[in-house]
Amino acid sequence: MSGRLLLSALPGEQRVFRLDSQDRLKWLRILREDRPGAAGDLMLGRVETLDPGLNAAFVDIGLQRPGLLPLSKRRVRPNEGETVAVRISRAPSDDKGARLVPAGDLPLTGEGRVPRLLKSGDDPVEMLRAEQDPPQEILVDDLETYTRVRHALRDRPELLDGLQHHRGPQPLIDAVLAQELEALLQPFVPLPGGGSLLIEPVRTLTAIDVNAGRHPGSGARRAVEVNREAATEIVRQLRLRDLSGRILIDFLEMEGRREREALAAFLRERLADDPEPVQLFPPRGQLFELTRRRSRPPLHELLARRCGMGGGGWERDPVAVAYELLRQVAAAPATAHFELRVAPAVSDSLSGQAAAARAAIEARRGGKVIWKVEPARGIDESELVLW
Repeated sequence: MSGRLLLSALPGEQRVFRLDSQDRLKWLRILREDRPGAAGDLMLGRVETLDPGLNAAFVDIGLQRPGLLPLSKRRVRPNEGETVAVRISRAPSDDKGARLVPAGDLPLTGEGRVPRLLKSGDDPVEMLRAEQDPPQEILVDDLETYTRVRHALRDRPELLDGLQHHRGPQPLIDAVLAQELEALLQPFVPLPGGGSLLIEPVRTLTAIDVNAGRHPGSGARRAVEVNREAATEIVRQLRLRDLSGRILIDFLEMEGRREREALAAFLRERLADDPEPVQLFPPRGQLFELTRRRSRPPLHELLARRCGMGGGGWERDPVAVAYELLRQVAAAPATAHFELRVAPAVSDSLSGQAAAARAAIEARRGGKVIWKVEPARGIDESELVLW
């Protein structure tokens, strides 16, 4: 057992940070109830249409696009309009719906709202149970969530021993982790020796460019050293950012085939520990291509949204910003006077999708969360002002 797991919970959103024994971030999850769609999610859906050509059903599971449920191996086939329990096997993307597998017998009759999420595939308790090297400490900053986790782990005394309810006075997600999360939304990633990466997700792929920057040395040896540093950090960034699909890496130019094959072997060795299936293709010059399974929306889709005429750029998601501001309010001194100064879209989120989280913070602090709308302020310029 090593390291720590931090679980910060608000109604509608949970943030899970897994740190190693050196307090270095291993992986993280942002779990938002308004953004279901991770592999493993158990959903109650309704069959929209049957497609004989595909031998599949299109099922409304409450996402932007219906999911595809293959029926080739099913003896019991649903009818259009029937309710079915399904599990997501591949997360949806901008242009593709989720891929589904049946969960239980089809069709399913039942009461309640349809479609809806029955159980998250990224439940923090299941994450803990699945860890081969579980954390020594499990810190939870919400009492209700702490109680639920404690009850769910009652058969795992080795995990219960490290479970604690974090009461402060410092926030569970401190400034260092908050800055690291912010950095994972930026394209520029520095490398230890002075080089850098430029990571740019677009609609059809993720492009990663390797730059030598201020790395000392010159010539072939410099390229080899920078490329190896880049390969190590790229593997880490894939996991932290949950990047998936087609990924193109433009490494520094190398002398010949032997150097390219050595780099490919080095990269493949580090990808072996990735929790998602990854396929690395033979390199074409310094251009490497790989594919990584999409098990959940990548981090930038959870904390940002597309903008611009073609939807190629990204801007901060106002709901995510509202949650971040509420966490800052929760961490502020009890005696502090404060005001949120926010963009109109963030104001809408505070009174809309994040309203339950706002009410929870107000109950903790014993007072209203006050905010001022400033139309000229950008979404990412919204801030908490203390005095």
